[in-house]
Amino acid sequence: MRGFLLVLCATAAIAPALADEMVHYGPPPEWVEVYDAADIGKDKTSSIALLDMQQRIEDGLLTVYLDNAVRLSSPEALTMAGTSAAIWFPDKGDLTVHRVEILRGDETIDVLAGGNRYSVLRRELGLEQRMLDGSLTATLAIPGLRVGDIIRISYSQTSRDAALQGQVENASLLLAAPIEAEFGRVRASWPVDEKVAWRAGPAVDGVVETTARGMHTIALALPLAKREDMPGDAPSRYTRPPILQLGTFEDWPQVSRIFAPLYRDEAMFAEGKALLAAEIRKIEAASADPLARATLATKLVQDQVSYLAVGMNGGNYVPQAPTRTWEMRYGDCKAKTVLLLMLLDALGIESEPLLVNTRFGDGIPDMLPMAGVFDHVIVHATIAGRSYWLDGTSTGVTPGNIADTPAFHYGLPLRPEGAGLLAIEPRLPTEPAQEIEIVFDESGGVDLPAIATFRLRHRGALASMLTALDKGASDEQRKSLVESAIGQIYRNVALFETAIIRDEDAQTVTIEGKGLISPPWSTEDGRRVQKLDVLPSTHLDFDHDRARPAWREIPVDLGAPELQVVRFDVILPEGEDGYVLRGRTEIDESFPGMRIARKVTLADGRLGAEERVEVLGGEIAPADIPAGKAAAAKISASAPSLLAPQNAARRWEYARPALRRRVAPYEKAYAAAIARDPEPARNWINRASFRKGILDLEGALADMNEAIKRDPSAENYGSRSNVQKLLGNHEAALADHRKAFELAPSANHAISLATALGMAGKPDEAMALIDEYDDYGTNHEYFEMARAEVLAFNGKGIEGLALVDALVSERPDQAHRLNGSCWYRARFGVGGDDMMRICNEAVEKARNPGQVLDSRALAFLQSGDFARARDDANAALLIYPLQYQTRFVRAFALRALADPKGTEELRYLSRHLPGLADEYARYGLKP
Repeated sequence: MRGFLLVLCATAAIAPALADEMVHYGPPPEWVEVYDAADIGKDKTSSIALLDMQQRIEDGLLTVYLDNAVRLSSPEALTMAGTSAAIWFPDKGDLTVHRVEILRGDETIDVLAGGNRYSVLRRELGLEQRMLDGSLTATLAIPGLRVGDIIRISYSQTSRDAALQGQVENASLLLAAPIEAEFGRVRASWPVDEKVAWRAGPAVDGVVETTARGMHTIALALPLAKREDMPGDAPSRYTRPPILQLGTFEDWPQVSRIFAPLYRDEAMFAEGKALLAAEIRKIEAASADPLARATLATKLVQDQVSYLAVGMNGGNYVPQAPTRTWEMRYGDCKAKTVLLLMLLDALGIESEPLLVNTRFGDGIPDMLPMAGVFDHVIVHATIAGRSYWLDGTSTGVTPGNIADTPAFHYGLPLRPEGAGLLAIEPRLPTEPAQEIEIVFDESGGVDLPAIATFRLRHRGALASMLTALDKGASDEQRKSLVESAIGQIYRNVALFETAIIRDEDAQTVTIEGKGLISPPWSTEDGRRVQKLDVLPSTHLDFDHDRARPAWREIPVDLGAPELQVVRFDVILPEGEDGYVLRGRTEIDESFPGMRIARKVTLADGRLGAEERVEVLGGEIAPADIPAGKAAAAKISASAPSLLAPQNAARRWEYARPALRRRVAPYEKAYAAAIARDPEPARNWINRASFRKGILDLEGALADMNEAIKRDPSAENYGSRSNVQKLLGNHEAALADHRKAFELAPSANHAISLATALGMAGKPDEAMALIDEYDDYGTNHEYFEMARAEVLAFNGKGIEGLALVDALVSERPDQAHRLNGSCWYRARFGVGGDDMMRICNEAVEKARNPGQVLDSRALAFLQSGDFARARDDANAALLIYPLQYQTRFVRAFALRALADPKGTEELRYLSRHLPGLADEYARYGLKP
């Protein structure tokens, strides 16, 4: 329960403290109110039976008494509680164990009475985290424990930290529901003539104060009531765990005065300056500009001194000397801060240490003044009247980011005369930590994949981290790193070129990747449209919720200021004029917490866009949230998009020689992707899909053959069967259907195989398969349609029609069943008397009439109404322009209307989609 904030560079005294390396044993202090074991409920169920913490402050000494009892209700609990552990800090106080008892029914077993004692492990607890805090660990394996026992352990610890110069401080975490305890409390006392302050929060009620026999006491029952849920974007002063603070510091200036001498000792500085004289001269020779010198000094500390927390022998608060830090080339935040202060002093730059809290900084003004509320120390430098916040434990400082502000909110300057809290006002970065450049080469056309190039330029700490990763990475690890970084910007990129480029002079690391992405275009009213959704403003997140009454006064925490710059270019097809920009191409809007500037241009076959998003940091007042939401929604709604011309080349036209030249760069790109990763089937499947789309069916088949060699899955056999069918390789398509069904005998594969068997003139086998797999449940209607098709393909269209009509009669409200009936009648020449009525009804009831219009177009065609067939086909193609079946229907209609375009299109479609031509021939429509 102790040590909520007492972690300076992860080394402050937060655990039991000892004056020697022995565990002491004895009774509790006289002032402790020992909880009676008889009051511990033997028939209760809470895992925590007792949680008692009592503290006393007297004459500069802190004593903490802890008494815990845990119910071992399961084998897992038995395992967890089977070994008791204590952490030792030999330089600060004693730890005395009072009891280790097993409560079993009415029996109390004294574990210590049998001679059992804690064993000291000579090992640093935090060694793996590069922390040396002077702690040792003692353990006791508790013998004889059983499920159902209650284990009770109590001890007291004393602490007197010389660095506090007689002052005392402590912070205790206050447990809250839904954690349960049969009895819990925290209690603290001190002589009435001592100036001890206390504070419990946030939102802690129920503390009882009493004065008796010269002692002032506060007490609070635990656990606390369940806390009110808080919004995730609330400042930490609303969300941090509740704590009880005790301290004897008068105010923040007293804390500042006590700790200031630890960070500025003239003799210590003089020794350090002499040791680092050569480094100081290098910095002075590099530049006369104080800001440049401060940058170089900070970089020296960041790069040349590794992080290792040293907290032994008073080191929880006392930094090591700069000479030792430089000689050993390691140190924690305190050591690095002192070293940097010494360098800046030698360079004539005004600076001071600044204590900060990295997690709960905005809540510091609500806390008691004490050193333990801080967990980090940095340097506050003043250059030309401007504040700079320099952190020796960070990495990647550059002239472009040295002025950036951390999200610490407040800090305490350490000055000999003392100082109050200093607000760290957020300041927008002068350059982005990550700059994004994206180019989509869409010169192939609006239906083809784009060849995308990504450049992610990193600065500062990100660049330092990437440099370290790159230097130690294998080629495969570098590829994975690039893929991961680009995947966070844009999903599903099939990369075929990757690189990590380090620029030592510019202090940047650039991740580059080139790959293929799915066509970034969608269809709206028959036109191709590309939303520029790689721009940050197209998906602004300003969803700050303050609807609950308890939240209405809580501001929004924006964190540290951020700057994001995105540049996006699109290379459009050569010779295709008429591309149009829509939306707001230029904006410069500011609203609470943010500013967005955008500029988009379109000229000479190239779109260029740049967007700058500034997150200003700090907090947004609740009253400003509605205005911010409205502004963000307006900006998102104004997102620019690109409208393709009506005559833009479409993928079904790419079998024509005039457009084939556009394909060459894509073939090269897919070949590169396959060469980069030849074994997995994915890249072969991707190229097969591309080739199928541009009607290179032979190429698609070759790729699917390779894919199946690498991944002979049902899905891949199913995909190849579709290619075989389009090519007119019906026997091969049937064989692939069989293999897919063999690998995954699902309802879908059964229906596909049965239909293929029916088309191949194998009705008995098809019907047997349907009968075996028809579940007469969710998929029954689809099995019935398959039965009808098998019958029709084998000269029994009227029998099949009865099955179709039965489905419609069962659910006449369902448009897809009406559509199936329309499509069946039109293909197989049955039920012509009411065909158009059913087709019209299907169109009227359809939510999306694209496929229904295609069915009715065929019905009009078969009934001789060629003009209406053409019109329905045109309407369907506006919705689903890639439906090749509809293109066949329209071509038949145009030919019947004596339009030469029909004959030419039928010739083109039949040559490149021979399987579809065969299918329409079955329906009496020969190209």
